[in-house]
Formats: sequence, C-alpha cells, structure tokens
Amino acid sequence: MSGVKKGLKNIGKALLLHGLFPAVYRLHCIRPVKRGQVLFLEIRYAELSNNFTLLYEEFCKKEAFRVKVSFLGNSVFSFREYTVRCLKMLGLLAGSEIVFVNESSNVLAALPVRGQTKLVQTWHGCGAFKRFGYDGVTRLKERYYNDYLFTTVSSEEVVDIYARSMGQDRSRVLPIGVSRTDVFFDRQHVAGCRRRIEERFGIGSGKKIMLYAPTFRGNVGNAVSPRLLNPDVLYGLLGEEYVVLYKGHPAVRTKWEIPERCSSCYQDASGERIEELLCAADLCVTDYSSLIFEFALLERPMYFYAYDYEAYSRERGFYYPLDTFLPGPVCRTEEELAQSVLHPQPADLDRVRVFREKFMSACDGHATERIMERLAKL
Repeated sequence: MSGVKKGLKNIGKALLLHGLFPAVYRLHCIRPVKRGQVLFLEIRYAELSNNFTLLYEEFCKKEAFRVKVSFLGNSVFSFREYTVRCLKMLGLLAGSEIVFVNESSNVLAALPVRGQTKLVQTWHGCGAFKRFGYDGVTRLKERYYNDYLFTTVSSEEVVDIYARSMGQDRSRVLPIGVSRTDVFFDRQHVAGCRRRIEERFGIGSGKKIMLYAPTFRGNVGNAVSPRLLNPDVLYGLLGEEYVVLYKGHPAVRTKWEIPERCSSCYQDASGERIEELLCAADLCVTDYSSLIFEFALLERPMYFYAYDYEAYSRERGFYYPLDTFLPGPVCRTEEELAQSVLHPQPADLDRVRVFREKFMSACDGHATERIMERLAKL
C-alpha cells in the first residue's frame, strides 16, 4: 500500500472512530437502557466463543433477561463488512444493561459508553504469558480498553498484570475464575470429548493423542503459522502409538497441508473447538500459547517446541522467564521433542501441578456461578 493510500485509510479510520461511531451511538442513547438486556460482543470472530458459551447459556435460562449477540468479526470480515456490523452494534450497545467483551477494541474504547451500561471483561486468555495491552512491546497508539465494571482473571498472581496492561484500577480485576474453564471440571464432559474426537478422526483404542497447538507469528491482521513439526521426522521417532492432531490458531487463514503418507498418524483438527481437543488429548505440544493454563487444569504432560525462542522473545516479550516458567521440557528440534515424550520424567507433572496452583487457583468449576452472583449484587 502506497504512503498516500495508507494515509487516506488512516484518516478514514479516525473519522469513523472519533466521528461517525460516537455520533451514531449518542443518537441511540436518546432512548433509555432496556432493563434486563444483555449483550455479548464478539469482537474478533463470527461465532460465539468458548469465553461466552457458559455465561450465555446461564442468562438464556433466566426469564428476566433479554440476551443479544453481536458478531463484529474484525479478523473474519472485510473492513467494509466490519464497519457495517459496528454501526448495527451501536444500537444494541446503547440499549443494553450488561455488556460482555473478551477482547480489546478501539471501536468500543472510542465510544462515550453511558453510565447505565455495565461493561464486563472476560479476557480470552487465562494466566499471564505474553506481554499485551499497555505492557506490550509495541506501543499502543490509541485507546483500546474501556473502564470495565470488572475483569475476571484466573488467580491472584495475575491481578496486577491485568490491571496494568488494561489500564484498570486493581480493585476491578477480580480473581474469581474464568467462566470457560468450568467444563474441565465436568468428568462426563471430558470423557465425552474424548469419545467424540476419537470417532471424528477414527482414532483406535490404545492410541495416544498428541495435540499440537502452536500460536501464530506476526500480528492478528497478518498472522502466519510458525515452522510446523515435521510429520515424517516425528512419525519415524514416535511410531504408530501416537496420533498427532494439529490445531491451527484461528487467526491463521492458511491451511497446513499434511502429506498423504502421514494421514494415519497426523490429522488437521483446526476446525474443532480447542476445549474439546484439550479434554481429549493425552499430552499437549505448543510453543507460546496461553492454552497451557487451561491444559494445566487436567494435570497432563506438556511439551514446548520453541525453536525460535530468542526471536519470539524480542518480538513479543514475556512476563516470566521461559526457562523457569514453562511447566514442561523446552525442545528446539523434533528429535528433542520425541525423546522427551518417549522418556517422561516424574518431575514434569510436578511442575504442571505447581504451575496450576500459581496461575489457575481461582478456577474450580464454579467461575460462571461466581460471575453471575457478582452481577446479581449490583
């Protein structure tokens, strides 16, 4: 994009954020807030995410509430479609008593949200791993966070990090658990996920499921996959006892082509919900993904394929030193990874348990209940 076109696009974006959107929102605010209207605002995707599912279901059960959902889909739709969806959302926002978000949003942050509307942030990640928000390596050039009624987090350990990263008062960052983690405490749900994944991918009895779920490189707007595990190398080392399910990050749009010769032991599970894959997996391989916090609740082995540790550290930055933070072996090659998997150490699971207690202590299967109770007291 030329400098002129980029400049014009930035001007247009500024006019939307600081002109059109606030003006339209104020017009909608002429009408009073609709008592009992609850809005779930999906900023990134075009479907209800696991961050909202349990809360959405709880509100739908109660006759006192009128539940709405708005899908902005800034990582899915064109800029034109996203703009149209933002304009449609403004009326719902102005009329809602409670609004749930799970992302930062420059659109939402640019609006003069009325005092009768309670904004609740249920962030899309547990714990604290990669630097984000105002703590990020890249300086934010505009406001991306509102003044939330409260933000839910997974433990006392991360309260200060979230308060600082989102520019919130510490008293409004509540270690009362993360709603979506409640499913990991439902044994029937966990067992059901295993059965469904085995049936979906034709995994025979006695096979071990290795979930490979790396995060992306770059930023959300132009996310790309990392260097992926080599199927031929890993298959040759691990043999037929393991089946690898690859879950690509939702922000990555390019598909991983798995060689046909490896299809019996490698399959692309990118279309599956991550919480089901976590419940089904015997072990998890990732790099710098925050899904390690949820997987720790299951107290199963984790391994880290971190071939670009130094480069990623410089680009993104972490809250904790990786060599003491990660609850499992850190591997630079497929050979190292295979040897770690084939020869697990008892101390590795001990590290997972310590990690869970430190970063997930507020997640006990009742987080959704506590969030509902907190709102009921207001």
